[in-house]
Amino acid sequence: MVHIHDTSNHKENDAVRNKKEKVVQVPLLISSSEAVQNIVKKIIPEHYPDLVGANILCLCRNKASKAAGIPIPGAIRKANPTERYLTSKEGDDGSTYVLTVALDVWNDLQPNQRLALVDHLLAKCVAIADETTGDYKYGLRPPQVQEFPEVAERNGKWNQGLIELGDALRP
Repeated sequence: MVHIHDTSNHKENDAVRNKKEKVVQVPLLISSSEAVQNIVKKIIPEHYPDLVGANILCLCRNKASKAAGIPIPGAIRKANPTERYLTSKEGDDGSTYVLTVALDVWNDLQPNQRLALVDHLLAKCVAIADETTGDYKYGLRPPQVQEFPEVAERNGKWNQGLIELGDALRP
C-alpha cells in the first residue's frame, strides 16, 4: 500500500521560508585609493628602496573577500598583462603590482594599523637586479613565519622564523 501525503495545505516554518528567499547581494565595487597610494609613497623610499621603480596600482574594494570565513584585509599581486596595458602611459610599462585593501576592514583600522597593513603587503614584494642590465625583475615572496597561535603557545619559538619574529616584536 502506498501512502500519499498532501502537502498543499502544509505551512512551511520560518527557517525554511527564509532559506528560500533570495538574498540581495551587494555588488562588488572597486576604485582607486589615494589614501593607500599616499602610504605607499611614504613607505617605499624609506623601507623598500628596490621598489622605487615599481608602479603600484592601489585599489580598494567595498567588501573583503574571505578565506575560511575570515575577512582578508588586503592583498598584493603582480599585475597581469591586461592591467599593465590599461595602466601604461607613454614611457612606462604600466603597473608592476596591484595592491588592494578591503574598505569594510580598512575603515575600522587605526592609522598605525593601516600603515602596518600596507607595510605587510609591500614586504611581500621583491626586486632582483639583473647584473648585466641593471634592470629589476619583480616578484612576490611569502611571509617568513606562518604559524598558528595555539602551536606557538604549546611549543614556543620552535623554529628560526619564530625566534626572529619573537626577537623583532616590541615589548
